[in-house]
Amino acid sequence: MKRGLLALPILVLFLCASLAWFLGWPASLWARDSVSVLLIGQTQGGMADRDQAVQGLIRQALERKAEQQGLSLSLHGLDSTRPIAELQQALDELGDIDVAIGCADSVCVRHILPLLEAREISLIYPGSSEGLFDSSALIHLGLVANQYLFPAVSWVQQHLGADLFYLGSESARSRMLGRMLNSQLLPATGLPLIGEEYVGTLEQLPSLADKILTYQPDVLMIDACEWFERPEFVRMLASVPARKFSLCVDQRPPLNVDMYFVSHYYDNVHNPVNLRLKERISHPDGIAIMALAAVDFFIAAHGHKSTSVVERVTDQLRGRNALTASGSMAVDFQNAASWHSVFIGRHTGQKEQLLWVSQGLMRPVMFPGLEAPSDWQHHLTIYWRNNGGLWRSGSVQGEPWL
Repeated sequence: MKRGLLALPILVLFLCASLAWFLGWPASLWARDSVSVLLIGQTQGGMADRDQAVQGLIRQALERKAEQQGLSLSLHGLDSTRPIAELQQALDELGDIDVAIGCADSVCVRHILPLLEAREISLIYPGSSEGLFDSSALIHLGLVANQYLFPAVSWVQQHLGADLFYLGSESARSRMLGRMLNSQLLPATGLPLIGEEYVGTLEQLPSLADKILTYQPDVLMIDACEWFERPEFVRMLASVPARKFSLCVDQRPPLNVDMYFVSHYYDNVHNPVNLRLKERISHPDGIAIMALAAVDFFIAAHGHKSTSVVERVTDQLRGRNALTASGSMAVDFQNAASWHSVFIGRHTGQKEQLLWVSQGLMRPVMFPGLEAPSDWQHHLTIYWRNNGGLWRSGSVQGEPWL
């Protein structure tokens, strides 16, 4: 009798598994833990190609990691350009989400973060930003401005020249970098910017080139990162004789322009992580590196999760270390930002050359220049108001494209 009672549960399990197989249900769903991930980025607009490429890397890495860890993976995509009301409805329909990964710039984060905070969903953000976010829902894996702008300006003035012309875009980050250059870095050396411009439309390019030629700077420092996607902008840069230095830490310089650059990624042929990465990505850059690091951080923390409440998920991720394709990095527990090595190189179109690397990991200071968060929020608010409520604008023959 006892033997029959013991056999009964086994028989029930066998019948359930057989029924699942007969109905076409994956048997792995019975045995695996499950994880639900929201991928966020643009599907239209000027940065859609970049966002979709980053999402593709995240998706592939998650699927591979889930298979290795025995996880049942549920992936959902969300277009960050949709109106707030549509995003709210989409999130409500999705239900429980373990984590959100994505956004390749701070414009996207600023748009989506309040909705995630309200639903207690943590966002792992792989990109760099102006460092203004103060949210328990955000794990920031990219650099903030003082991690790379300070050493970059020092190196440029020492090796390339003292007269700097700054060219940014109509984005909050570019405005923050311009303010840091004007009010903090250059005054400390007694050298003002000889020119400062922000490109917002394609029609501005001829006058910008004329102004740069007129001022004749030693170095043109560039943070108009989204404009690297425009051939007309790249041709304008190539026509300017000044040395060019890119502050776009997340992306590689255009292929056909001789340009110096600062980055948190450089091809380290002795790093096994880098070798594995290059098997999958032919031209890795900072945003690709951090997108894959986001997957590693989340999968490592997932095994310890007891709930999706945002503070607990965030705390599990903070303080973790990782070996990336550039070397080691660590998430700062207090700031939820990451420590990085910083590299300065030169890209000639034919080859890349490493010129400088920080001796250790650079510490993030989330509020650039050590000003109070309220000061920076105030400046951003004024900029947002004066810019007609837009964080970024741009047009080609009067038609918006950014």
